Amino acid sequence: MGQTTEIERWAYSFWLGSCNGSNMIVSLGYAGYFDASMNEPQDEMVVAGYLATLDQWIQFEAVWKLTLIRYDVPFFKMSEFIGRRKEYSHPKWQSESYRAQFVKDLTSIIRDWTEASIACRMKQELFDRYNKSYELDSRFNMFALCGRDCAAQARKYVRESIQSDLPIAFIFDQGDASPGPGLLTNEMISSSLPAPSFKRSRPDSILDKDDPYHVQLQACDFAAWELRRGESDLEGGKSPNELRKSLLALNHKNKIWKQSLEPDLQGLLQVAGIKKRQ
Repeated sequence: MGQTTEIERWAYSFWLGSCNGSNMIVSLGYAGYFDASMNEPQDEMVVAGYLATLDQWIQFEAVWKLTLIRYDVPFFKMSEFIGRRKEYSHPKWQSESYRAQFVKDLTSIIRDWTEASIACRMKQELFDRYNKSYELDSRFNMFALCGRDCAAQARKYVRESIQSDLPIAFIFDQGDASPGPGLLTNEMISSSLPAPSFKRSRPDSILDKDDPYHVQLQACDFAAWELRRGESDLEGGKSPNELRKSLLALNHKNKIWKQSLEPDLQGLLQVAGIKKRQ
């Protein structure tokens, strides 16, 4: 029997009905993975990730891990890759052609083994402006808003575009849930979405025995960083053709990239019944 992937281990505990007694997948569902990225001034956030079937994620995990082994790195983290730090400080990572080939291999895996790319962006200024008049922060922060919107878009895509009734699980990087997972969890449940899981993106030899890391979140880290940087570059005056090649390579056949604007927030205030401050 082949080696069980981490997502198969997780699926067995999360969806007992999806596995038979031999841990073989017999009924597939969908999973949406998401990660968040904020810019240096901390005044905008992007939550981004990918939707795929469980079978696609199993294939993704196997190929992604083999690619990391081939390049001799234990994980992918965009900030460390860009900064050429830690695992990416070796002299080989100074070669632009070597780096470009690595990125090309990763983006190819993403395009081959995911169903859709989903992202939501929000400006802190917009949130703060409405929070002055309404008790917005009593129920939301930018992460909860963007994360909930990504999950809602993923569900809409599965139910309406794919026309599938299969179950959907949502997994977020556990490092993003500040000040805690409660806000996002509560809002997803309020929106009749499944409660999210929060997982690690990096391996840990001790923790992985009972709670395996999810390598899929490394691709979400890649997407969130690139999309946030790309939007900032466009606002800074760059044309679409001048954007980073790695961002352009992430251009998915099925992309749902959204920005939360003032009408979206106004609608939320009404639907959620957010009270005005006294």
